[in-house]
Amino acid sequence: MSSWEVWPVGVEWDEFRSLHIARCQCCAESFTSSRSGEADGWADTHRCDPELAALLALVTDRRAA
Repeated sequence: MSSWEVWPVGVEWDEFRSLHIARCQCCAESFTSSRSGEADGWADTHRCDPELAALLALVTDRRAA
């Protein structure tokens, strides 16, 4: 199970690039780091830009936040 299935901001390990990737499902913003703590910290403190999240929701047929 992917962390994105549980939380709006998920963190996964990219073995090919050897990076931890944090990504928000609502606004598509992302953060990469070689340190898991940095990616987790970004995920914990991330706040979406409401206008961007609403625009992405419109173009991807999701409900606006």
